[in-house]
Amino acid sequence: MGERGRRKWLYWLYAGIGALLLVTAFLLLYPVRHTEGFATDLRINIGANLIDIVLAALILQPLIVFFSRNAVRWRNRLDYRDLVAKIGRAGDRVDVWKHWTGLLENQYETEFVAAVRTALDRGVRFRITLTDPSCPDAAERARQVAPTDAIALMRQNIERLDAIVGTLPARHRAQFEVRISSVGPAHAFYRVDDWLSYGLFRDRRVSESSQREVRVHGDLGELALEAFETRWNGSGLRALGDHYRMRLRFTVNGTTVEHDLKYVAHDGEHWVNVHPAALQPAFHPDHRARVRDESYVLAEASPDTRERITALYTAKYGPDPGAVLLRLSEVSGPR
Repeated sequence: MGERGRRKWLYWLYAGIGALLLVTAFLLLYPVRHTEGFATDLRINIGANLIDIVLAALILQPLIVFFSRNAVRWRNRLDYRDLVAKIGRAGDRVDVWKHWTGLLENQYETEFVAAVRTALDRGVRFRITLTDPSCPDAAERARQVAPTDAIALMRQNIERLDAIVGTLPARHRAQFEVRISSVGPAHAFYRVDDWLSYGLFRDRRVSESSQREVRVHGDLGELALEAFETRWNGSGLRALGDHYRMRLRFTVNGTTVEHDLKYVAHDGEHWVNVHPAALQPAFHPDHRARVRDESYVLAEASPDTRERITALYTAKYGPDPGAVLLRLSEVSGPR
């Protein structure tokens, strides 16, 4: 039964109960209508009931609705299996905003993927934002939760999401959106329809800390959702493909070739791994590399800088002893 069908059924149920109460009241009062003082007592009771109705409608009901909308349920930790069950029953929307999520770790991944597929079949839309493991906020979070290897978990999460997206039917891919953020989340955030759970970042995993469960359409839920919406629609987010690869057009002596290269960003600059595909054009003395409408040359790094960039590259992709990382240096003047 759909939402409209349920509402129509409830409408007729309430109408039937109201009619039954009116008939019952008439049958009880009609035989005693000639009793002395009946009319006066009836007016007094009707007046008192009207006052009760007014008080309930104007004062008590708004208070009940307010406290219901803003009720907060505290949990000592996040129950992933309960969260997976909620996702499997979702009817409209699932949002996730984390550095990384335990839903994609070994003990929950299979159940999570099954719940995702079930929800997608019903038309549920997913928005998932995770943190780039090579960004400064990722390093800070890793420091906070050490000895947990947070960087490896972030990288693993993104790889597994990429694998999930790759196996989705074409009809479902627009419903399952993933974006990678260059800054960490304001708080840990899970939303399933009108249910929302969030926790604050401390010196341990958020899932092992206290959680607040609220309604999305309550005051606290609306604030948390507004923060997520602002980040989702803000700058510094990349789709999975853009997170992993950067397309460069190399031109050497009038010949142009394109390569999709792994890369890492640091201090506003981009470093690309030209090994093995683009080694020859990258080291040609007359090369130009274009990214969209910008023109660059590739430059080598000093030993100290190379060490820092290699560490960031390893955080993002994992160890790669053969990586050759060169900096995109913008070219001024004619292109």
